[in-house]
Amino acid sequence: MTTPGSVGIVGAGVSGLVQAIQFRRAGVQDVVLYEREGDVGGTWLVNTYPGLHCDIPSHLYSYSFEPNPDWSHVYADRAEIQAYLRSCAERYGLIDRIRFGTTVEQARYDEEAGVWELQLGDGNVARHRILIGATGGLTAPRFPRIGGLDSFGGPLWHSATWDHTVDLAGARVAVVGSAASAVQVVPAVAERAAEVVVFSRTPNWVMPRNNRSYTDAERTAFRQEPATLDRVRREQYHRALLWHRAFRRDQVAIDRLRQTGLDHMRRFIDDRAVVAALTPDYDPGCRRILVSDDYYRALAEPHVTLVPRGVERLTATSVVADDGTDVAVDAVVFCTGYRLGGRADGTPAMELVGRGGRRWVDVVAERAAAYRGVATPGFPNYFTVVGINAAVGYTAVFASAEVCSEFITRVSAPMLAGHRKSVEARADATLAYTDSIQAQLADMSWTGNCTNFYRDAQGRVVTFYPGTVGQQRRELATIVEDDWISEGF
Repeated sequence: MTTPGSVGIVGAGVSGLVQAIQFRRAGVQDVVLYEREGDVGGTWLVNTYPGLHCDIPSHLYSYSFEPNPDWSHVYADRAEIQAYLRSCAERYGLIDRIRFGTTVEQARYDEEAGVWELQLGDGNVARHRILIGATGGLTAPRFPRIGGLDSFGGPLWHSATWDHTVDLAGARVAVVGSAASAVQVVPAVAERAAEVVVFSRTPNWVMPRNNRSYTDAERTAFRQEPATLDRVRREQYHRALLWHRAFRRDQVAIDRLRQTGLDHMRRFIDDRAVVAALTPDYDPGCRRILVSDDYYRALAEPHVTLVPRGVERLTATSVVADDGTDVAVDAVVFCTGYRLGGRADGTPAMELVGRGGRRWVDVVAERAAAYRGVATPGFPNYFTVVGINAAVGYTAVFASAEVCSEFITRVSAPMLAGHRKSVEARADATLAYTDSIQAQLADMSWTGNCTNFYRDAQGRVVTFYPGTVGQQRRELATIVEDDWISEGF
């Protein structure tokens, strides 16, 4: 069966939903979303590990045009965020437009017709004038390259695929990793397990979350007085700019974050050796800044042990650190990050084939570049929401997703109105834009003396946009016609 349509969107998480909403708000009704899971939410549906919260205040972790006055906490948990996204999908009539449980195995551009042909996992075919990639990057687990993964005799899993059937009460549990998921998992596991051993190869800067419940009076004010909610959002946003200043290598901001992190650590931990092991040798901002109220508190518990080493291998009954330390455990939880933009086996979320049969993964491997973070030369009528160098690093992805989706909607308008067969970013314009972005990024904290997942094999930062949300919005406010190649029917 072949299904035609104006717009096809792959993914129904934060980015896919906002793109669909923007098209619907612009009067485009023929929108279909393809979602491999059984509900909306993306990473907030798939990840279910205990302790999972956003690390951006809830009122920023939402669409600006759909504020939520009823957030229960300053920092919401996974279930509440997923419920919010579901409510947005329902409000804008998207549920009936989503094909749940459907994967897009391949998308190939038909140059003669100017449409994308999708091979779906159920064997059907769909054709769309516009194709949007919104598959996200925090769903496919990445395991470290160590020996013995198949040898361990106890339960073993990645935080991204939490095994809720295993009761850790009374068990001795190893947690491998010390980044964003680990600082939330460790305290939760420590509440159940008899012993917890945390293997931390590289320490991270951890700031206090200072989470709390909103009072009934506050939530009433948010509902009845929109100006109050707007004020809170503005205040939270301006506080977040401290991180942006640190990313710009403002020494005052860096020193402030460093002192906050050290004070937070020393509030709970007084062992000098442990403090030294937990203190990074790089500035805050080089790697992802973490937030947690209870990670250091958990590490200070007598039944929790820190091993400041990486893991070399597993045996049938233990975890062996890279210095030979052998720790017997009953279960192992890996908090070792994600394969960005792909599947757990390393393959891309979908195979994308553009003009001349060129594959998107090959083009990006040569040089990761996207015009304004949304369009790649050689792939007409294809856009990525918050693609290469499109995410603002100091606040919620919601902000960049809104800016990008608004821009994509306006660029797509001539095709959807039937006035153009295709539109494609120029290669020279993309190169010029990318060069200007990389010149700015070279001076930012992400290129410092640390390892992070923000850089490609050549050392270029490919994840973030270097400016503020306001700058990004102003840059994408105008469509420069000379930067695009348009083809008529």
